[in-house]
Amino acid sequence: MRRLIVFLLLIYSTATFAADFERSNWRQQFYLQAEPAFLVFEDKDPELLNQPIDKEVFTFPLSVGYLWSPLITPFAKADIPFTIWLGLEVNSIQFGTIGKEPAYTYTDNGDKKKGPKQDRELSFLTYAPSVLAGFSFNLAGDFDIRVLGGYGLHFFSFYDDYLGNTNQNTEYVPTAFVSGALEYKITEIFQDVDLKVGINVRKEFLPYEDIKATDKTSRSNDDVSIPSGYSGITMDKISYKWPVRVGLEFSLDFGRESRRDRRMRYALHDRDDILRKNSEVKDTLSDWDCMAIERDYRFFLDEDGELPDMSEAYTRTQFSDVLESFLAFCHPADLATKEKLYAALDTGKVELKHYQVKQEDSRFDQVMASNDPEMLQMFLEYYPDSPRRAEIEHKLMVLSEYHKFREIQAQNTFKAYLGYLNDNPDGAFREEAEAGIFELVKEGNRLKDYEIYLKRFPNGRYVEEAKQAIQNANSESPSMIEVQTEQQYIEETPAEEEHEKPASHKKAKKSKPKPKKKGKKR
Repeated sequence: MRRLIVFLLLIYSTATFAADFERSNWRQQFYLQAEPAFLVFEDKDPELLNQPIDKEVFTFPLSVGYLWSPLITPFAKADIPFTIWLGLEVNSIQFGTIGKEPAYTYTDNGDKKKGPKQDRELSFLTYAPSVLAGFSFNLAGDFDIRVLGGYGLHFFSFYDDYLGNTNQNTEYVPTAFVSGALEYKITEIFQDVDLKVGINVRKEFLPYEDIKATDKTSRSNDDVSIPSGYSGITMDKISYKWPVRVGLEFSLDFGRESRRDRRMRYALHDRDDILRKNSEVKDTLSDWDCMAIERDYRFFLDEDGELPDMSEAYTRTQFSDVLESFLAFCHPADLATKEKLYAALDTGKVELKHYQVKQEDSRFDQVMASNDPEMLQMFLEYYPDSPRRAEIEHKLMVLSEYHKFREIQAQNTFKAYLGYLNDNPDGAFREEAEAGIFELVKEGNRLKDYEIYLKRFPNGRYVEEAKQAIQNANSESPSMIEVQTEQQYIEETPAEEEHEKPASHKKAKKSKPKPKKKGKKR
């Protein structure tokens, strides 16, 4: 067991080292097949029928399967144009009618009588769940050939309908088969997902013999004296008229790679290694560096598969130098684009083609979702003429104000909140600042603070609550708002009224520090 584990790890390490990490080589396939066929049912000695059963039923057997490649395709960078498959399949899904209104004779009290023909029918349904193994071989370009072998259980269900009643009996037998398909890639419907059509050939083995269809004692519930004509049916043999079934297949292939693409990937992967070893750029370029190179040099293809014209902005030498670093470190994932870029590096030619940068939208979404001011600022630097510039700048302003207000919340003083409101009359966090001020007012429970709040926020969110709290507020304590901000918000009480105040209140008034006079409230 330990040797087996070591061997599997060795194979995996070899495959991983050999694989081009720019593309996953795990492969899967879903397919649907249908083949016209004649299914032959034979019973030489039925219990009641006047004639033996020898019936050919025309059907369209369906097969649905799933395949998975358990191994990474390339080993030791060898050109292996085939894929190993393991999978599951439900095949030979078909149904039909074996016979209707049979001519039969039964015995009643020692007398032989003819059975009624109406309301008599024998039908069937079959399916075969199986396990699969096999391989695919890339013949050339978009053509693949696939060979599979399978083993499973073939289920036969028979339905004897008579006089409104149905008796069902299901039998199963082992089955084995082999199938081959010539597949053609129609188109790539998603990234690395190919839609394919093919011609499938299927051969089933193992005889289907002595399969019981109905019980011998089958009788009608309405009239027990009249049995069903299809009582006591045991199929001596069930087989297909033709030795093989030929039909059509449609499939979805995930991760398929042609032989040409594999060879090209190997060649370009080797060239990447050479460029990295000989490049003057010592450090790997960052994603943002690669983005800047793509923006300035536009190293991707237009809808016609051509590179844009850079001849007016850069010399061929400059273009080739930057392209070399780009190919060494930025790794364009698309094989067609990469091949074109290498062709440009080899020939030094840049074809004349107007090109719009395609990746601006995706990068806009990326930086907006990040909430990172640095990334937002980098986007403005890389795309100075972007139509999204106003949105980026607004996002930066909101983020900047947010960080400032977080610092104000950390201070949690009247002076900090009021300073924010004075400096940002249209700020995004005015309501939060008002809420912070009122929380401090409630904590102090000072009459003058409530009065200052009502004067400062005549239409505020907590006006009613402040008016109710004034009745129970401490009228002798000085205003903490005025103490912290060193400003006088409400005029002093007239001198002639002061002698009516309690002595303790006079003392508090004298001891209160005199606020500094300022020309402008803050």
